[in-house]
Amino acid sequence: MFRNKITTWYPGAVLLTVIVLVAMGGSVTLADFTFGAPTNLGPAMNSPGMESGPSLSADGKQLYFTRWTDTTGEIWACQRATVDSAWEPASRLGPPLATDADECPFLTSDGLSLYFDSWRDGGTGGCDLWMTTSAIPDGSWGAPVNLGPAVNSASDDWCPSISADGLELYFSSNRPGGSGTWDIWTASRATVNDTWGSPVNLGASINTEAEDCWPSLSPDGLVLFFTSNRSGGQGSWDLYMARRTTRKDPWGSPTNFGPLVNSPEGQGGPKVSFDGLTLCFYSLRSDGAGLGDIWQTPILPIVDFNADKKVDLVDLVMLIENWGSNKTLYDIGPYAWGDGKVDIEDLKVFMTYYEKEHPPAKP
Repeated sequence: MFRNKITTWYPGAVLLTVIVLVAMGGSVTLADFTFGAPTNLGPAMNSPGMESGPSLSADGKQLYFTRWTDTTGEIWACQRATVDSAWEPASRLGPPLATDADECPFLTSDGLSLYFDSWRDGGTGGCDLWMTTSAIPDGSWGAPVNLGPAVNSASDDWCPSISADGLELYFSSNRPGGSGTWDIWTASRATVNDTWGSPVNLGASINTEAEDCWPSLSPDGLVLFFTSNRSGGQGSWDLYMARRTTRKDPWGSPTNFGPLVNSPEGQGGPKVSFDGLTLCFYSLRSDGAGLGDIWQTPILPIVDFNADKKVDLVDLVMLIENWGSNKTLYDIGPYAWGDGKVDIEDLKVFMTYYEKEHPPAKP
C-alpha cells in the first residue's frame, strides 16, 4: 500500500451491475442495490501518474484526492459549478498543506474540516492523522493540527474517514494489538466539540491477518466500505462492504463485491457521495488515463422486486404489501440500502424508476 512510497499493489478495474449478498448476524439477506458501469473522471483530475483517495464534498461540487509524484503524495482538489458540470482542472493545495508528505484526504460533511494522514514533522509516529479547518466551506485552510497521542500511535496511522455527524473516526493502522499487518480502527466522541476517545480495533468480524484498509462510511453510517487483500478475493486488492442495523450494533460479516466489481489488478479507496447515489474509487484498470485513476459508478436500488425485468404495478403491489416491515428487498430508500423500514421513503424511490418506464401521458 501507499505509505512513504509507491508500491505495486494499487488498484484497477471495476463495476457492472451486480447483486451483492450481505451477511448479517449469521443470516444472508439480499442487498438493495447494484452498481452501474463505471466512468473515468477524466483529464481534469487524472494524470499519466497515480491518483488515489477521492473524497467528495456534500454538495458534490468539490473533490479532494492524492496525486503521487515519484515517492510523495500531494493533496489536490477539483471543483465544478454544479453536479452536472464538467470538472475544472485540478490544483494542488498550497501552504500550509503542501509539504510533499500528505496523502489520503477526507472532507467532512460540513466542508469545514479536512482530515488527512501525513509524514510531516511534528507527529507522534511515522505516519500520523492530522486535520485542518476552514471558517467557511471552500475557504482557506488553516494550519494543520495533529490529532495527538490519544489517536495516533508510534506506528503508522493513515486513511482517516469521518461519519457524517462527525462523531466516528475510522482509519487504518499497523499498531500493535491488531489482527494482521494493517487493521481498521475506530474512535468516537460525544459531540464534535469533544476530543476523540481511544481507538478500538474493529475486531475479527472485519479485520483479518491480511491488510485491511481505506475504510469509509455510508452517509447514514450503516455501511462500511473498505479495501483488503485477504484470501478469497477476485484480485490483489478488492473492495468489501459490511453492514450494521443501527449505529449501536456491531458490524456484520464483510462481503466481497464480486468479480464484476473487483478485478485481478485490484481497486481501493471507496467513498460514497453524501446523497448515496455514487461510489468513487481509484483503479489501475487498463482503459484509464495513467497508472491509477479516479472513477465513479452509480449506486442503483433494485426496484424490480420479482425480477421479471419490468418495473410495473406488480412491483408496486409487492412494496405496498410489505409496508411497515423491515424486509430488505423492499427497503430501498432514502438510500439504496434502505433505513430499516418500508415506508414513504421507499415509495418515493420506487416511483422515480416507475415513471421512467411509464411516463405520464402528455395532455
